[in-house]
Amino acid sequence: LRLLEQREQEDKAKLEWLRAAAKEGFDAADRGDYVALSSDQEIDDFVDQVRREVSEKLVAEKVRA
Repeated sequence: LRLLEQREQEDKAKLEWLRAAAKEGFDAADRGDYVALSSDQEIDDFVDQVRREVSEKLVAEKVRA
């Protein structure tokens, strides 16, 4: 029973996080803060760029720590 209650709490927390993330995304789109991609190549290039930026930030955080 405790395990079931724990899973329900975890599911509830995940759902709350997902709702907040969705709201943040919709609010950004309403402000016009988005990138329009027209082709598979543009999508691939954008994902690669984001991956590089995140990797660089993670490396910088590790160096600071």
